[in-house]
Amino acid sequence: MNRKYAYLLSALMISGVSLAQKKELKEVEKAIKKGDIAEAQAALKNVEAVLEAASDEQKAAYYGLQGNIAFLEIEADKNIDKNVETILASYKKVNEFEPNKNSKVVKKAAEELKTVGNKVVNQAMEDNSSKNFKGASRRFNQAFLLNPKDTIYLYYAASMALNAKDYENTVKYYEELIDLGYNGNESYYTAVEKASGEVQSFGSDKKMRDLMVKQGTHSDPKFVKEDSKQPEIVKNLALIYYQEGKYDEAEKAIIAARKANPDDINLLLTHMDLYLKSNNMGKYEELAKEALAKNPNDDVLLYNLGVTSYQAGKFEDAEKYYNQALRVNPKSENAYLNLAVLKLRSDEEITNQMNNLPLTAAGDKKYKVLLAEKHSIYKAAMNDLEKVITINPNNQDAVIMLKDIYRALEMNDKLKALEAKTN
Repeated sequence: MNRKYAYLLSALMISGVSLAQKKELKEVEKAIKKGDIAEAQAALKNVEAVLEAASDEQKAAYYGLQGNIAFLEIEADKNIDKNVETILASYKKVNEFEPNKNSKVVKKAAEELKTVGNKVVNQAMEDNSSKNFKGASRRFNQAFLLNPKDTIYLYYAASMALNAKDYENTVKYYEELIDLGYNGNESYYTAVEKASGEVQSFGSDKKMRDLMVKQGTHSDPKFVKEDSKQPEIVKNLALIYYQEGKYDEAEKAIIAARKANPDDINLLLTHMDLYLKSNNMGKYEELAKEALAKNPNDDVLLYNLGVTSYQAGKFEDAEKYYNQALRVNPKSENAYLNLAVLKLRSDEEITNQMNNLPLTAAGDKKYKVLLAEKHSIYKAAMNDLEKVITINPNNQDAVIMLKDIYRALEMNDKLKALEAKTN
């Protein structure tokens, strides 16, 4: 075949394919205008077969129409999750093949992304109101993906995931926010809509807010500046890592969180507990001194120091902290209860010694000594437990232990009186 005619034939074939594509694309447009999703999808499939040979302009049109179909389904509340993914992928392709941001296809894509974004935000708010936090988290994340400039939606997605105890996604979203340098200290303009009485945000659009106030539909205009959300993000990340036993990650996050929240005593206690669990007692004691220096008369702090000291096997320190807590707050039932538990901790060891004594005169003599020691421990704990039920008669832990002690000490009158009160 003559080479010139071969080229001509090839050009004619390409031209024919191009004309066919234009015709098929028009068919898709017609179906979309009619709102016939099934017909539009079928017509789009015909274009897909020859898409590889299409021009960039035609590819942009194809992906634009693919997004338009997904938009129609979203508007009809059909397969929202799948169609949000489709519309995101489709309009990403539109921007790849059509660099002109003022073109019809790009403008329409931007408008539909905004509309879909508003729709999923409204659904997220409905999910939140009905306490479907997992659904709200998914929707807010979709809203962020639809408009990555609105990082506040990614923050909401993380907050909802945290409420749902979906820690995997909470960590994922928080880490993404940190990578984005998000701090959340947005500023925006608001006014109260007179018809509903609700506060409406106008974002950064002061002119629109002022216009609404001037027209009389809104009142009470305000400029709002939010506090930074970084401290909260880092703190929550640290606590999640801590709960999951990822102590290295937790330590990094807690140090960062404490730097951002130097006066947060709960973070300091979490930091101490982290060192306690990792058996870094030097660091633990260093932080304990810091905590006491900041809050020497905080009975809750003193109580918590008693708990952590007990867990670390530092029983003398635990007793000291519980007693200090009681000097600050004589009605701390938990401090009294834990003091009783602390005093009773040697009971099992004494009982084992008594059971292993030989049946001899020397054994009998030792038995009486150990029994007296056991009763002395019971009486010391009894005083603390009686104070607990004076403060709170419904403290079942104290009631149960106290009944057992009365039986062991044969204090039948006290036992009957307690049973009469609690039965």
